[in-house]
Amino acid sequence: MDKSRGDLTCIKAHEGRLQDYSDNERSHPMYSNILVPLALDEDHNPDAALNIARALAAPDARVTLLHVMDEVPGFAMTYMPEGYHSELKRAISADLEKHAAEFEDGVSVIRQGQSAHEIIEYAREAGCDCIVIASHRPGIGDYLIGSTAARVVRHAPCAVMVMR
Repeated sequence: MDKSRGDLTCIKAHEGRLQDYSDNERSHPMYSNILVPLALDEDHNPDAALNIARALAAPDARVTLLHVMDEVPGFAMTYMPEGYHSELKRAISADLEKHAAEFEDGVSVIRQGQSAHEIIEYAREAGCDCIVIASHRPGIGDYLIGSTAARVVRHAPCAVMVMR
């Protein structure tokens, strides 16, 4: 798989053996309701996740792009400029909608809370059959408490494709 382009090579079992086959050899895509959680900051490029979602999507698939905004403690809000939170939410919404428009049935959703919990809950509520999520190289804190992707994999109600 070429990570920069988000290409997908699938493996299928045939008579007890695993065989590779490329996108153009695949008879039909697998998923009809895909959730793609996106962290919209400078360190994360959504292109690879969006390309994987395209490769996994059935022709009429619904693809939901989800961004979870962290809860900001009340005391911290007093130090932020007036309207900061609503302006940030508008900017995130515009970015999500731009990417969602790339899909025939693309939807953008913003939720607030703890990322892994909100991703899992949205997947349950929306009846998603696949989550495409990016993962970063874990730091020491991730080994102790687990990364968002690891929590999603452990508790998701559907298939999860983790990208590195």
